[in-house]
Amino acid sequence: MANTHTPSRRSWAFFTVCLALVGEASFPAPARALTPKSPEVKAAVARACVFLAKSIDTRPGAEALVAMTFLKAEQPNHPKVQAGLAAVNQVMQFGVDKYDIYTVGLMIIFLTELPPEQQAPYADTIVKLVDHLKRVQKPHGGWGYPRFETGDTSMMQYGVLGLWSAEAAGYDTPLECWEKAANWLMRTQAPDGSHGYQGTDPGGFTPVEQKRTTLSMCAAGSGCLYMCADYFGLLDAKLDKVSDDSPLKKVKKPGVGRKGKDTTQVEGGTLWERIGKANGHMDANFTVNTPDYGFYYLYALERYKTFKDYAEGNIEKEVEWYTEGAKFLFSQQKPDGHWDAVSLEVGPTCDTCFATLFLLRSMYKKVTEIKRLQGGLAVGGRGLPSGEGDLEMVKGSVKHKPLKGPAEGLLAMIANPNDPKFEEAVSGLASQSLAGDEDHLSDIQKKLREMLKESKSPEQRVAAVKLLARTRDLRQIPILLEALKDADPDVFSTANEGLRFISRKFAGPGFGGGVADEAARKETLSFWTKWYKSLNPEVELEE
Repeated sequence: MANTHTPSRRSWAFFTVCLALVGEASFPAPARALTPKSPEVKAAVARACVFLAKSIDTRPGAEALVAMTFLKAEQPNHPKVQAGLAAVNQVMQFGVDKYDIYTVGLMIIFLTELPPEQQAPYADTIVKLVDHLKRVQKPHGGWGYPRFETGDTSMMQYGVLGLWSAEAAGYDTPLECWEKAANWLMRTQAPDGSHGYQGTDPGGFTPVEQKRTTLSMCAAGSGCLYMCADYFGLLDAKLDKVSDDSPLKKVKKPGVGRKGKDTTQVEGGTLWERIGKANGHMDANFTVNTPDYGFYYLYALERYKTFKDYAEGNIEKEVEWYTEGAKFLFSQQKPDGHWDAVSLEVGPTCDTCFATLFLLRSMYKKVTEIKRLQGGLAVGGRGLPSGEGDLEMVKGSVKHKPLKGPAEGLLAMIANPNDPKFEEAVSGLASQSLAGDEDHLSDIQKKLREMLKESKSPEQRVAAVKLLARTRDLRQIPILLEALKDADPDVFSTANEGLRFISRKFAGPGFGGGVADEAARKETLSFWTKWYKSLNPEVELEE
């Protein structure tokens, strides 16, 4: 007799669960991609920072590298940043000619990563370091050891990266240096797209075999080629559009963005051909684990990959090569947080910095920031210039080009925060003298003070604070102290920076950026109130 038993609902439910479990076992979920915000990445970076805080490597270049790592880790007030500044001062005191290209390049990169208020006192130093790179560049275009005639691809990347960082921060870098560097890099590329350690320069662009070609040198050379292409404006010219699912989308704004420096000495087609060869070699030999200077290589790899992804319109936050590299670094990190490739030339301090900078995606952060500010990528959020006026990078800050005209007319534009020329009017008024006489505030100052007290628009109040601080008139301090109590975080932050500007206290409270909590706000107000009372003991102010 046939079995006609009908399964119960409970039996069917159990059977369905079993099928689901079998399915999960047979088809495991895809591995989760990693980003710098992933918890395990943050944990590895935190352990590395603990190690770096206690590490000792007295080479000035190493101290600059450690300081830059803390800046990238968003710790601008860490003591190691001050140690890095002390190392820069030491180098400038004893003479920059005594130091190699690694040191000079790293110091430029570090200084240009400083927040504007910390960078300002070092603007002349950055200019001097850039001038030094121009002075010691070899006639063929490479940088290297003074005792060798050859250029050194390893040093080359720090010379080029130093120039690129200075240019990105708004400093002028010599066109001739870029032209010579780009042509040397193209001439010393091997037929298979790789680069050697000490470049063999044939004097022409027919590729010749190179010695000691490693993946580290290929990443270094390839990253430099991309930075040269960016300097000449070829990167954005190649990028027609960014994929629709990318978080960063290409936008067109009239007059916005650096168009690149014109050159008659570098052939763009040849440069892209050489970049293509380098990409082919890197793709064919890709690994995150190299036997030679592995963590130094990963720092160069992140830079190269970031530029490549940007040029190809694929600058996505989740990329397979980063996940693979991060997992490798997890497996190599020591219990106390450091990495060490056991290299006398590098050492555990620098290796830890290189690994940490890879995990932080340091070049990705820089490129996306710069491209946003130049108008090449969509700009979102307050704090960045908006509108359709011209932008320019000025020593680490992005500014609207000032709108010219009578002060009263510019002030009338500022009175309407929706005016499309609002930011340009603010910049134009800032470029004029707003000073009153010894006994009286100017009419412009009076109207700005009224705007700060009465306006319901945070943008207007921010503009008023900026312009009042710009006068460096000590009579503005009480109203700036009141602005520190403003509920809008940008007004608070701008008032804090304005007081730093007036006082010339660049080492004052660092609670800028609109991220201060209530305790930090109170501490900032207390700091500036006490400072002002030290100038005017009889003044009565509410802390």
